Amino acid sequence: MGKRVTPSDMPATSLILDSVNLGKLIKARRTAMNMKLTDCAALCGVGINTLSRIENGNPNSTLGATFSILKGLGIKLSHAEYAINFSDDDWV
Repeated sequence: MGKRVTPSDMPATSLILDSVNLGKLIKARRTAMNMKLTDCAALCGVGINTLSRIENGNPNSTLGATFSILKGLGIKLSHAEYAINFSDDDWV
């Protein structure tokens, strides 16, 4: 019998502001779907190592692979209008 999928916790924040929390979100969704890493990677068209790195919050993962995973798991990104305020000082 194969290894069972252990559910992971969702990120502690509702705002995904870094690769660590995005990885936690992806892993929580995958495990909630009772999907093994290998099956998810195949579904999303990415390598197992790539999926693992993204789930572990590696900031050097490609955006294309990340979006393939999000799409494969049915995760949609959205933005809150005016949620981010920039001042001229932010660009100096």
